Amino acid sequence: MKKLIPIFLSVIFFASCTNSKIYTARTCMVCLQPQDGILVLPLAWEPTFRLLSVAEKNQIERQIISLLNKEGFQKVEILDNLDYELLREGIKDLNDPVQREKLSSKLGYSYLIGLTLGLTRVGETWGYQTGQEVYDMAPVPDMEVSSILRMALISTETGQIDSDFTITSTNSGFSTSDKADGLDYQNYTKLAGVIHHGITKGTKNLVKSCSC
Repeated sequence: MKKLIPIFLSVIFFASCTNSKIYTARTCMVCLQPQDGILVLPLAWEPTFRLLSVAEKNQIERQIISLLNKEGFQKVEILDNLDYELLREGIKDLNDPVQREKLSSKLGYSYLIGLTLGLTRVGETWGYQTGQEVYDMAPVPDMEVSSILRMALISTETGQIDSDFTITSTNSGFSTSDKADGLDYQNYTKLAGVIHHGITKGTKNLVKSCSC
């Protein structure tokens, strides 16, 4: 148990070092209500998430569901989990306006949440500069782990994008000095962890910007 405590604290530390910023492309013009049904489009459908494992993608999907539940939205689901309901209503192609509209009129889901992963960066896990290199202001080792994530809210009735924004998340790690005045650089953050931070901020931003 004692060995787990430092590991747990390090996870919290690295998570706290991640910063996320929101850049709005389309201001939300709808009023999300707690009774509105929301479907999360499966990340497996989006090729940009191929960098993540199946387990990591599933965890992100569950994270969105949990965050929305905490915000008061109870009718929230991942589209893949409605196979029976979709088959029953003849919904096979969301690009077909008639079929997509049935998500609202037949199943009670007014919105879709779609995610796209843009540019990512995974730098070095560990680096070191001697005291002389620090004095000479030599280039700092690239330790950055970052992601650009797009989140969109789509109306199932009209197919219109009602909210569209980008979340940039960055973790640059940390450095410590030694007795020789050198600098030890470390960053053990995983890309999935940085994305998780962005998802949390993005989901909260979606709810806040679409509230009335």
